[in-house]
Amino acid sequence: MSGRYAPSPSGPLHLGNLRTALLAWLQARLAGQPLILRMEDLDLPRVKPGSSEQILKDLRWLGLDWDQGADIGGPAAPYEQSARKPQYQQAFQQLLDQDLIYPCYCSRKDIQQAASAPHADEYGPIYPGTCRDPGKRAAIKRRLPEKIAAWRYCVPTRTIEFEDRITGHISQSLDQEVGDFIIKRADGLFAYQLAVVVDDGMMAITDVVRGADLLDSTARQIELFETLGYLVPTFWHVPLMMDGAGARLSKRDGADSLEVWRQQGKNAKAVIGHLAFSVGLIDEERAISPLELAQGLTLDLLRDKLLNHL
Repeated sequence: MSGRYAPSPSGPLHLGNLRTALLAWLQARLAGQPLILRMEDLDLPRVKPGSSEQILKDLRWLGLDWDQGADIGGPAAPYEQSARKPQYQQAFQQLLDQDLIYPCYCSRKDIQQAASAPHADEYGPIYPGTCRDPGKRAAIKRRLPEKIAAWRYCVPTRTIEFEDRITGHISQSLDQEVGDFIIKRADGLFAYQLAVVVDDGMMAITDVVRGADLLDSTARQIELFETLGYLVPTFWHVPLMMDGAGARLSKRDGADSLEVWRQQGKNAKAVIGHLAFSVGLIDEERAISPLELAQGLTLDLLRDKLLNHL
């Protein structure tokens, strides 16, 4: 049994990222589980130099610790996605051997123009399955001989149902609401959906605490967990932190980075108190350490307070 926090080193963590880190830490500590810190740096063009080191410093400054990670090692090393490509390739080959993936030569424009492609989620319109047909795939390849293929997972006719610890019962049809999704990009990078499943599976993660923006990814990930023979973890999709205008916090604006708060003279306990109060864990905003916060909670009480804050 273990929990994890898996930030992307694409810039400094904002308060929303840090609040999720605090909640992941609390869940693991209250459950008596080890916490794994994993760097999701697979998409190297988006990685900002020095961000990984700064993330570690910021988390430690706040009083958050972990039991395995890139900086301290552990039995499931390596803990950086950029160093785990052999593991992803092994899973990719397993899916290929089972005839569950296929090359896709369609462009985004092709998919958007497909008459049968309904609009779906943040990942764009549902893929109409063009390249699932070997004949159509060959025709596109003849038309675009230089195009490099992406690889898609062939979803079954199946509805995934699961109980999220925060959002409750979730049901999503893979064939009607998701469609065949990419597991390896045309540029050769393994997609997030495959990498995160392989990482969580191989690291024996039993509880995933992450932002509610990733809820829509969960059904396809459960499908991959089961297909690859991994334990499906319990999911906690926690509320996102919003700015004063009701918009999601973003790393791009930097207004709510930890450095800004430090420059204003805030200490670590003040930041933790702000984060805890913002999600309903304490009744008034006050300085408090992560350990002090944990002493006033149980796992059930943590969940109840998060539910009451929705």
